[in-house]
Amino acid sequence: MTSTLNAPKRTAFTLVELLVVIAVIGILVSLLLPAVQAAREAARRMNCQNNFKQIALAALNYESAYHAMPPRRNLSRGNRRGWGPSILPFIEQPGLQGDYRFDRDFYAPENADNIAVSLPLFLCPSATGERQMEVLVSGVSSIGAAGDYFGPNSFRSDLYGTPSLSKNNRITAMDDLPRRRKLADITDGLSHTMLVTEQAGRPDLYIRGRMQPSNAGLSQATSWGTWPSFQVFQLQIFGADGITRDGPGGTCTINCNNSQGVYSFHPGGAMAAFVDGSVHFLTESLDAEILIGLVTINGHEIINEEF
Repeated sequence: MTSTLNAPKRTAFTLVELLVVIAVIGILVSLLLPAVQAAREAARRMNCQNNFKQIALAALNYESAYHAMPPRRNLSRGNRRGWGPSILPFIEQPGLQGDYRFDRDFYAPENADNIAVSLPLFLCPSATGERQMEVLVSGVSSIGAAGDYFGPNSFRSDLYGTPSLSKNNRITAMDDLPRRRKLADITDGLSHTMLVTEQAGRPDLYIRGRMQPSNAGLSQATSWGTWPSFQVFQLQIFGADGITRDGPGGTCTINCNNSQGVYSFHPGGAMAAFVDGSVHFLTESLDAEILIGLVTINGHEIINEEF
């Protein structure tokens, strides 16, 4: 009789204990989740850093073979392309390199199968994954695999305010064919000259971490964005809203928008590879003049080693 009377009480007590355990587990999960997310981002950031290291080494191996840096673009009609195809032999992609037609535009039908191949080396793991996007150049439409890494090809000289550099605002680590950039041309130092950085997330437009409902404001959205295309951009400085163009006093230099700025999905900054093969994390607090100084090859700026 005693056992029968006490049974409901034990059941009720067990239910209370279960609810307490569930509540404790919920609290622990909420406390651990940020740590787990931070650990995952740290791993993705390390993979992204390794991508940049491989790209920088490929560029240096290209320079060793051809005595010049890879061309940032070939704009000649019939074999238009960016810097991506040029380094294929040096990133363990000999098969794709063998199929790629350098005597055709990157978006030509003969290269359709090649540009549709998504290469992890050109994708940041913290971004939005593999993406296919339309390429529309000179009325020719094709589909290509997106790439998150871009090289700077110039800066807004009218906003920079330095006459000596304003006349040479396109002097960067890579140059357009038929010009060839020699290492000896980089008088600012290889360790202080940016080669490639992030402009992740295309074809979508992102401003300050938020995807926009339309990519109408994304400059050259239909011809820039796939890894074999013209993966270069004019560096610009922005205001606090992340989209209004600003001068040297601009408050936003990194992670403003992925239209004409350095942009990543890493909290606090973005990765960049330098000509000497080093990789650095550029913080969102980076000064505008230092950022532009890292882009130019002969501005003779004094760059703090802790940039």
